[in-house]
Amino acid sequence: MTSPLVEFLAKRIQDHGPISFREFMDEALYNPQYGYYSASRNPVGKEGDFYTSSNLDPIFGQLLARRFVAMADEIGVLPESFTVIELGAGAGLLALEILRSKQFPYRILERSAAMRERQQQALQGFEVEWIDELPENITGCIFSNEFFDALPVHRYVRRNGVLREIYVACNEDRFFEIEDTPQVPIDAPVAEGCTADISLDARDWVRRIAACLKQGFHLAIDYGYLEREFYARPRGTLMCYWRHQLSEDPYTRIGEQDITAHVNFSDLIEAGNVTSLKVSSLSSQMDFLIGLGILEEIERLVLSGTAESIEHLQSIKKLILPGNMGERFKVLIQRKA
Repeated sequence: MTSPLVEFLAKRIQDHGPISFREFMDEALYNPQYGYYSASRNPVGKEGDFYTSSNLDPIFGQLLARRFVAMADEIGVLPESFTVIELGAGAGLLALEILRSKQFPYRILERSAAMRERQQQALQGFEVEWIDELPENITGCIFSNEFFDALPVHRYVRRNGVLREIYVACNEDRFFEIEDTPQVPIDAPVAEGCTADISLDARDWVRRIAACLKQGFHLAIDYGYLEREFYARPRGTLMCYWRHQLSEDPYTRIGEQDITAHVNFSDLIEAGNVTSLKVSSLSSQMDFLIGLGILEEIERLVLSGTAESIEHLQSIKKLILPGNMGERFKVLIQRKA
């Protein structure tokens, strides 16, 4: 059964020829009318397609607020003058817990009108500004939780020593892939016969973040790898989520399933190095949260021993256990002096 988004994409390809996978993914996720993040259904949480750290426990936002206070102290400003900008704030739960802990000047940059509406409902009573573009001369921190993995990617494959790009073609409403010359000239250490999902958008975002900051920090929480491990995946890292089920087929349930790709943290670091954003730290989410005092919260819950505290404890453990988010997720902090 076809859908308005499938029809839109099919007509676009029929009228103008094959499109890059990046263009396909961008429309599938962010088409203003039919894209995944434009739908009325909330994609996050038990009734959605995936969980984020902010869905698991309020402690995540509380500890982030603690880190932002420390950042303000590091650059010698009061928290009341330390602006926090969140990129892609989901349902607004993380912002809610941060602001309950500390009233920073808070802005949210959100592309999806549907997600922005959910955020506004969640954050009623708090002073939050929604923006469409990054401002200039910010003193503070621009941060994200699972923002970079949702950026559209170019897909490349190496054939006979030559890097080729994967494009999406269409026969009626059936989509299939073809390989051709890269849309943007690029060199990447992709092995022969292997595929890589590369986000040129991620590099551009780091450059924009650096330009936005007068002084302060960029903090990115996401799943991904450094370059060597990133390119060690012969089939790339593209994944699709639908009702908590994992798939590698982006051409089914178009506009109804999430499409993500792991972050190449080396790309973010290198883009920062050439734009005055220097690495302060790169750690696992587990080490990051332990450094902020999450073990003390676990100890308090263990000593409490109530049914509520035990349930609370199970949620917190998912944030830090190596088999869950604790090891898979990394936290990159970059600083502009």
